[in-house]
Amino acid sequence: MAWLVALGLVAFVVVVIVSVERTRRLLVVEAQAGKVARLSGRAPAELAADIEDVLGRSRATGTIVLRLEGGRVVVRTEKGIDETTAQRLRNVVGRFPVARLRTARRVERSGAR
Repeated sequence: MAWLVALGLVAFVVVVIVSVERTRRLLVVEAQAGKVARLSGRAPAELAADIEDVLGRSRATGTIVLRLEGGRVVVRTEKGIDETTAQRLRNVVGRFPVARLRTARRVERSGAR
């Protein structure tokens, strides 16, 4: 019986950690050949348009994740986004205050535009 309680406690801790981790993620953008394949999270329309512009110019393919870390927004790139494009994305995101990104509307979009 004690192992069941311990298992329940571990499951609860895992759920809490996962939910906290998800609240730190503001926006996830998946790009395919310079087009947004999927966009989900929180973003002002102007930011989403600027990200699409940067990706389109570089013809990039990969994933961009905007996360809250230490009270600021950090841009993480994965799967093939080069450093020049990553810097352009950081410059674009840096124009927006953290409060505006946190309170932006939720966006969900699939498929290339």
